[in-house]
Amino acid sequence: MKKSKAVVIIFVVICGLIYPMNGKQPQAALKSKTVKQLKTTARAAVVMDIDQNKIISEKNDKQPLAIASISKLMTGYLVLKKIPLTTVVQPTTNTMAIGEESNLSSVNLSSNETYSADELLQAALQLSANDAAIALGDQVSGTQTKFVRLMTKTSQSWGLTSAKWYNAAGIQNDETLDDGIAAANRAENTMSARDVAIMTRKILAKEPKIKNILNEPQIQFDDESQDTNFVLMQNYFENTKYTVTGAKLGVSEKSGVSYVGLFTYQGKHYITVVLHADRYTNVPAVFRETKRILNQTI
Repeated sequence: MKKSKAVVIIFVVICGLIYPMNGKQPQAALKSKTVKQLKTTARAAVVMDIDQNKIISEKNDKQPLAIASISKLMTGYLVLKKIPLTTVVQPTTNTMAIGEESNLSSVNLSSNETYSADELLQAALQLSANDAAIALGDQVSGTQTKFVRLMTKTSQSWGLTSAKWYNAAGIQNDETLDDGIAAANRAENTMSARDVAIMTRKILAKEPKIKNILNEPQIQFDDESQDTNFVLMQNYFENTKYTVTGAKLGVSEKSGVSYVGLFTYQGKHYITVVLHADRYTNVPAVFRETKRILNQTI
């Protein structure tokens, strides 16, 4: 009889551990949800729930890939941390030459003129101007080599183990001309989709001004008003259920067309990352795949 009672007690205890009396699952079980696997033509993709700070869907999210101008998010963050926006910047003749390269986005800076750090920051983030980003990196650190060290130190402190930096703009190493670092000519900044999402969330939390810049529809530069890249994003997503609130495109031959986006839906906030959606000439593909991964996730 005593043996039977002991068996019953043990059984009850075990059942209580597996199925608590309050009907709730153990906390460990609540956290064991698997991350949804995405179907997309992109080589890598991620959707992050900003509010909960977690990746909720992904494809190949840990592979380092070229990120092109998405790099300018880190550059913008470091500019805001290191120098006042009123800082007067005089571009070098090398930076001016970078702006003259026909295959690179630029605002055609002149080495005979000065610009505020604020003007250059907006040009780099809103128009993806490579000459502006290089000028800012040089202003902060003196050379691209030194600025890359700062980028590397920052990304390492954030645990972004996949990040590899070559310059402030995200262009090929040889496209920085005389300001390149000791590396292969065609080397470009690389990072995994997961780390891009983590980096973006950290930057927005630490420097909210970045988001304000990213969702401006127009920019005034050199007395000329023009639409920013945000207008492209608004136009694509205006007839969807998602509200785009800021983003950064990355386009190069090596990176294809890539995009980090900021979205809201039913009061929740998301970061999307799509890397290498298609060839760099097919910009709409990255918006198509962003919509596709959002539809699969939320």
